Amino acid sequence: MANSNYKSLFKATGLFGIVEFIRILLRIIVNMFASKFLGPVGAGLIGLIENTTQLIISLTSFGLNFTGIREIASNKLSNDLQSSIKFINLFSLTTGFLAAIISILFSTYLSKLTFDTDRYSIWFVCLAIYFVCTSFVQSRTIILEGLQEIKKLLALNIITNVINVIIVIGCYYLYEIQGVILSMILTSVLNLILFWRGTQKYNINSLKIPKEELKKNFKRFTKSGVLLAINTCIGLLGYLLIRYYLKPIDDGVVLGYYHVGNILMVSYVGILFIGINKFYFPKLAHALKNESKSETNKLVNNQLELCLLILIPAIFLLYFLGDFFIKILFSVKFLPVYNILIFGLVSIIFRGFNYIVGYIILSYNNFKQYFYINALSDIFNIFSTILLYKYLGLCGIGLALTINYILSALYTYYFVKINYSFELYKQSKKLLFSVVTICFIIIIIYFYFNELTYRIFTLVFFILSIIYSAFKLDKYLLDELLVRKLKSIITK
Repeated sequence: MANSNYKSLFKATGLFGIVEFIRILLRIIVNMFASKFLGPVGAGLIGLIENTTQLIISLTSFGLNFTGIREIASNKLSNDLQSSIKFINLFSLTTGFLAAIISILFSTYLSKLTFDTDRYSIWFVCLAIYFVCTSFVQSRTIILEGLQEIKKLLALNIITNVINVIIVIGCYYLYEIQGVILSMILTSVLNLILFWRGTQKYNINSLKIPKEELKKNFKRFTKSGVLLAINTCIGLLGYLLIRYYLKPIDDGVVLGYYHVGNILMVSYVGILFIGINKFYFPKLAHALKNESKSETNKLVNNQLELCLLILIPAIFLLYFLGDFFIKILFSVKFLPVYNILIFGLVSIIFRGFNYIVGYIILSYNNFKQYFYINALSDIFNIFSTILLYKYLGLCGIGLALTINYILSALYTYYFVKINYSFELYKQSKKLLFSVVTICFIIIIIYFYFNELTYRIFTLVFFILSIIYSAFKLDKYLLDELLVRKLKSIITK
């Protein structure tokens, strides 16, 4: 029989993957537009603005994306659910106003950092609207994810993404780089309206939470989330420092390459991680509370193997046609980005491992250890990226990412194995080792053989990975329906 874990995990990953794929198609349109009118320098500044706003949100949200989802998922079958929903709404709105205040107070400084002038301070004052609206959308997203209301969440995401891309393109066309902030404000207001209309049953205005309980919950969420907030901030601050280091090089062109490299490795190939965030984490939190350790180990290994089976063909496809995709999605000017992908694509495998296995630590509420692992990884990433770029150029950026995620994966596995009796199944180990080995073979061929040899090998590996993944997924999800069909055709 097909494993129910695989089925549920694949279904959620597939549904969220479809939405993410739609979002990516829409973003492709935006990126092509931005690349044409703003060039590599403009693309780099977009990344800088997005990084800055995400840093503020992460600093003020106290890890609510994790603690909130865990709270809702744990209480979805209890009498405390209504109270939890009301509190998530209040806490999220409070963090939104806090982010708005920070944006207003530091508007001049943020303008100078981003645009090298204080002329655009008013834009960062206006961003206060963006932070408040985003906090509201965040609270409703957390509630829908925690309750596993997948269809409603998907529908809202599709609608908002389609409308948002129209607004973004219009703002870029009319106001060029200044239009980035205007588009963020307009889309956040629209998102608030749509999410408010789509989730009105979660307003729960009539429910009154006693002051003592409210105070207790605020203290609990702030205490448990402060490390997560600092953790996320260190990561974003690290990327921000790297961007500021790269900004002066070639008048901002290298910064644009770095931004596009992150888009390809995080956004385009990272479709799978959306399913992990939205479905796997709440399911894991529920399993740890209600099921045995063997069942929890099985869930984690199933998710890891499923993650690899979907990632492998995507990674080999980018090795084979990465430069082609860069030209189509961006422009010929961005072709040097492929040098980042050569080593950087390997990091995606270990990033997936860290996501899946690392969530065990988070689900046990061990925020301190989770903080240490990620903080050290983020700090190491800053120094390794700058150092390796200095000596190896763009290839060094991808290599730094891979080394960083490998070290993080090794320690994460060691920690969960010792402290939570986690066991990595033999089939998961073999698959992980095989794909990493093949990736390094591809890298060697890239540097020591001609282009034709490289193309042939990457094409062969891509085709083999498609076949292997198809048969494995057929076994896990369809009870070998594909195999039986092929056998019936052959025996005729």
